Amino acid sequence: MKFKLITLAIILAVPASSYATGNILNNNDLNKPAITQATEPTQQSTLDYIGKNLGINFEVKQNFDKNIDPENSKSNLIVDIALTNNGKFDIPTSDWSIYFGISRNFKNQINNNFSIVKGIGDINTITPTKDLKPIKAGETRIITLKLNDWIVAATDIMPNWYVTSKNLHPVIIESTAGIVDKFVKPFNSATRKRYPQDIISLPTAESRYDIFKNVHLQKLNDFAITPTPKSVSPLSGTTTIDSSWAIAYSPQNKQQAQSLQQALKDQLLKNQIPTLVNVSKAPNTKVIHLVNQDLGKEAYKLDIEDNNITLTGENTGLFYAQTSLISLINQHGNTLPNVKIQDQPRKHYRGFMLDVARNFHSKEAVLRLLDQMAAYKMNVFHFHLSDDENWRLEIPSLPELTEIGATRCHDISETKCLMPMLGSGPEIKTQFYTVEDYKEILQYAQNRHIQIMPEFDVPGHSRAAMIAMESRYNRLKAKGKNKEAEQFRLIDPLDQTKYQSVQHYPDNAINVCIPSTYNFMEELVTQVETLHKGIQPLKDIHLGGDEIAGAWVDSPACKTLIANTPELNNINQLGEYFFNCVNGIATEHNLDMHGWGDAFIHDNQTIKMKGKLTAQVWNTVWEWQSGGRANMLANANYDVVLSNAPFLYFDHPQAPDPQERGYYWSTRYTNTEKVFGFSPANIYNNIDIYQSGKKIPDVDVKNGTLGNLPSLKANAKDHILGIEAALWSETARTDDQMEYMIYPRIIAAAERAWYEANWEKIADKNLRNQAKHQGWVEFANRIGQKELPKMDKYHDHGKDIQYRLPMVGAKIVDGKMVANTAYPGVNIQYSTNGGKSWSNYTAPVKITGTNTVQLRTISKAQRVGRETTLTIA
Repeated sequence: MKFKLITLAIILAVPASSYATGNILNNNDLNKPAITQATEPTQQSTLDYIGKNLGINFEVKQNFDKNIDPENSKSNLIVDIALTNNGKFDIPTSDWSIYFGISRNFKNQINNNFSIVKGIGDINTITPTKDLKPIKAGETRIITLKLNDWIVAATDIMPNWYVTSKNLHPVIIESTAGIVDKFVKPFNSATRKRYPQDIISLPTAESRYDIFKNVHLQKLNDFAITPTPKSVSPLSGTTTIDSSWAIAYSPQNKQQAQSLQQALKDQLLKNQIPTLVNVSKAPNTKVIHLVNQDLGKEAYKLDIEDNNITLTGENTGLFYAQTSLISLINQHGNTLPNVKIQDQPRKHYRGFMLDVARNFHSKEAVLRLLDQMAAYKMNVFHFHLSDDENWRLEIPSLPELTEIGATRCHDISETKCLMPMLGSGPEIKTQFYTVEDYKEILQYAQNRHIQIMPEFDVPGHSRAAMIAMESRYNRLKAKGKNKEAEQFRLIDPLDQTKYQSVQHYPDNAINVCIPSTYNFMEELVTQVETLHKGIQPLKDIHLGGDEIAGAWVDSPACKTLIANTPELNNINQLGEYFFNCVNGIATEHNLDMHGWGDAFIHDNQTIKMKGKLTAQVWNTVWEWQSGGRANMLANANYDVVLSNAPFLYFDHPQAPDPQERGYYWSTRYTNTEKVFGFSPANIYNNIDIYQSGKKIPDVDVKNGTLGNLPSLKANAKDHILGIEAALWSETARTDDQMEYMIYPRIIAAAERAWYEANWEKIADKNLRNQAKHQGWVEFANRIGQKELPKMDKYHDHGKDIQYRLPMVGAKIVDGKMVANTAYPGVNIQYSTNGGKSWSNYTAPVKITGTNTVQLRTISKAQRVGRETTLTIA
């Protein structure tokens, strides 16, 4: 049987106001090369054959041309895409297309008789021209593609490429299915560099060993509680808990006593569980007392002495006393060292943000995350529920938000679903939290003293909402309900503005100049507030505000609004206008509004907004001259949450390794030590290196190279509310990948959010860094010996925590192999026969009979980390 030639074509982008027309071209198409595509109809059998037999390999050939001025080097990224027909028949030429994802911009181009076109977001197309000849069995065709910027990580390329043609069922190309490692070729010593000045080295077994050798194994102290308590006073003796003990409760704290007993059941044997008794009947000894006393917000005391344990605090404080008691039991079992602990957090905002819009994560994964947040005394869960790619929360009065906005499939008109961004594949997927899911999450968080703060990112990053509301508009208009159709519309249909967002969308900004936008915001806030009632009253709502890229310039509605509004003089003031309006809606609902920090700064000056606002500051890349933004905003009387991207964004890789998942736009990597070393007390103490890896000299701090770095005014210190770590989920498509990115870095974030270490207060940089390293050695031992094994024992909500196991460092010293890891106490294994069998590493070992050794870490639950290879000269 003979097949007709297949043409590789990639899908395009939807511009502003194109939803009704089904136009899928983006601004790039204005400069698209003229081509004549193959027009012969494709059969479904051809697509099926391609999906099964087309092998794809993606290889970065260069990130820069060393012979070109380094300042222009970013335009010299070249990749090869190899298409190999691994089947027995020719691949024919016909009107099929391959859709693939890559998070880079580029100009449309023709290469080797294929047309490569940039589409919306990360979706692009390769289309055969009429001159393409059939791809014969066993033949390979190379497409050389020139892109902007650089690629030094495999996860910059998305999996699940697929082939389709008009009116046929799209088929995933099997060679790209699931993970990218199998079709993205390894990076070499040249292609691992982003640009000529990049001096960050590719990790090897030897380089890891040298880094880890100063993080030595040490015995944990008896009170290795995380986060570290403010004051710990050890006492002599021990106290043993067993079933002869009682938990004394009063009517005021009976529920907390029940919670404590359940927590003890999860930690102790059946014959060690205390019984619940009313305080009036409690014995004089062998009692756990719960004392309601206001020691300050979230403060607590934990006293263990003379066969009595007393937890003192008010509500949340009592819960944190319980958390610390459970931490000690996890370390020591039922026989505890006597101690007096007095504790309270440095700041009252200790948050974590999870993005579920880019890639959805299950309710069970969210519940597991809330358990870990509670264990480390984190108290704000920032739930990023909407973005360009999808909307994830059911709003009963606006069903299209989830019917359309939460659905992905291959539909170039985007009338049934959104196009499948970020490697999600062409099959239809509708993923969101129902009302009941969300209420369950709310209750679960409330029981663990965690506030849920939902985020709906507006006016930028709103493509999913815009398409959904346009679907609503079309549905109602078709029924003749014109007024109702217009009620929540989010676009100006006459807007001809040409723009592109950072994520390559030409149509993702809600129009802020039309009344229906504010109808939508009012309805959204009202509906979400209703979801919270009776469980956890809605206190704060996050409305985004970041990365608005040149929208509304040619919107007639905006021109009319500016002309008729005295306080508006130009387009640049519309962002401020929008946030004043939506903050008015929030204020009417007695809500505090949060937004990303760049929403409140224009031309490097703070904007004067009406009402109370909290700015979440992420853009603190030193060479971008944005490192002073947190202080600028706090000095301007904004409340500020620190989310400094180079330290607290967990979408960055955990090592400068091409096989590590994540983007690296603000820093090449962020490991757990870097998170631990973040100093929120003085943000300029975090000045360390440029993105290239070069150390920032003191002269660059003083001469203005880093931009405006204002001091924090004395009366502005209270405006720094705390810190929040975050995971943007572009490269985390599964729950396992999500947890790999979060843990154990979140443990370090919790430590810094709660406890102000002594090293943070040291003025001399060298002395501070020495003390910080000593603190890190103790903390790394805590992670390796206690916290990771504790996670291994956690089995709730469907599965274990899939934390990232550290990689191994190894080298030959005095004729023997020595090995270590970032977290002392984690078990190491090695293999001398290519992974056929593994031995436990416990001491230096002489290697014979081979010149390569594979090494890995292994958890108590028998999960293994990524392998590394040591080559013996």
